Amino acid sequence: MINEVEKLIKIRENLQRHISERIPDFEIVSKQESFFMKVLSKVLFFNKAFMSRYITTIYPKMYVPSLPWKEDNPISAIIVMAHEYVHLSDRKRMGPVFNLLYLAPQVFALGAVGVFWSWWWLLCLLFLLPIPSIGRTWLEFRAYMVSLAVYYWITDQRPAFDFYIKQFTTPSYYWMLPSQKYLEKQFQKHFEKIINDELTPIQKEIKETLYKE
Repeated sequence: MINEVEKLIKIRENLQRHISERIPDFEIVSKQESFFMKVLSKVLFFNKAFMSRYITTIYPKMYVPSLPWKEDNPISAIIVMAHEYVHLSDRKRMGPVFNLLYLAPQVFALGAVGVFWSWWWLLCLLFLLPIPSIGRTWLEFRAYMVSLAVYYWITDQRPAFDFYIKQFTTPSYYWMLPSQKYLEKQFQKHFEKIINDELTPIQKEIKETLYKE
């Protein structure tokens, strides 16, 4: 009879296989072996745990702190991979629009190169301020709702929302939506839908994948 650990390992394998089938050239890469990630960590100086705790997905690769990754914690690995698969799936479907939505409005600071034509273009540097990002919020909310759903499906427990809300209101994602009360209402509202099995297409796809025989 299959035990709980073996069951979780199988679920993890199912999910990773599904991602590989849906995302061409998908690969899990160690940040420690990526020069690009090391440079990016300097740019994202406001996130002190970028290299040690955070998983970063840049289509079609998923960068983790080190390899092997979470071999002794399959539940966490499943939740994170499901979250990152949402980003990969969205990027595949939306193309470069995904990048623009995720990086805006801060990406518009690049307009400052127009200073060669007019000093007014330097005003674009104001976009470097921690201005809330509607696009990044929407994309991360989709992914974090999947994180909550997977935790619920695997453990049959209601997750605490505090950790997830802090991702939106702190430097972790550059203060993408510093409105805790609004986020609490939205997480509660959408989690009730998950409990009632009123799933979005991506949530349904992931749920079916986790328990595929």
